[in-house]
Amino acid sequence: MLHTDHDRLESYLGLLRLHRGEGRDAYDGVARAYDGFAHVWDRHIAAPALAHFNALVAQHMTAGAHILDAGAGTGERTLALLRHSQTGRITALDGSQGMLAVAQGKISDPCVAFVRGDVTQLPFADNTFDIVTSTWVIETLAEPRAAVREFVRVIKPEGVVIYTFCSLPEGRGGALLHQVIELAAPGSGPLSVLLSEHERPFHRCERSSLCQFAGGLTTVATVAKCCSIEQQYLPCTTR
Repeated sequence: MLHTDHDRLESYLGLLRLHRGEGRDAYDGVARAYDGFAHVWDRHIAAPALAHFNALVAQHMTAGAHILDAGAGTGERTLALLRHSQTGRITALDGSQGMLAVAQGKISDPCVAFVRGDVTQLPFADNTFDIVTSTWVIETLAEPRAAVREFVRVIKPEGVVIYTFCSLPEGRGGALLHQVIELAAPGSGPLSVLLSEHERPFHRCERSSLCQFAGGLTTVATVAKCCSIEQQYLPCTTR
């Protein structure tokens, strides 16, 4: 049984190191407990990236927007999107039926539709959504670039994709990873070392950007229809 924030972070980061083919079963198995350790990640490490992500969503939100929450998990980010949306529609997609079941237990708003599907092969037509969002999903995939290309495919010509990912240090015993976990443990003091950010263009278009936090541990990317998806803008994880 998990007792400490340190343990919860270890378990959460373990999900980001899944081997190909393990993902769906692994997430089904932890669906009921997932929020407990995801909240620790969000609070201690990902908070600056999520604040930037939320600001971007608010910036691009328009009345009546159709939003895809790709890799919606237990619906925590979907709930946040509901608070931002203005009488729009949200489609929450995830590959894990267990995670979707938890999300459906939280959300009864008729503006939200739940779909089980693969983020690398989205079951939607081209140019369907005004906004696609995805948080801490593509780093769990064998082909993260395939997912981002799908996100771009299904946005409308004036749409935008806003996604986050984390890049883990090499090796399960990576010194940086252990430093981060120790810093995030209760009673360890301020996390100012994790709060630095660096923003640069993702692409030459004015609607795209790339903002990194904690020396590249977490990244928020904004992508438009014209953007090409390069390997350097994708997560680095050890498998």
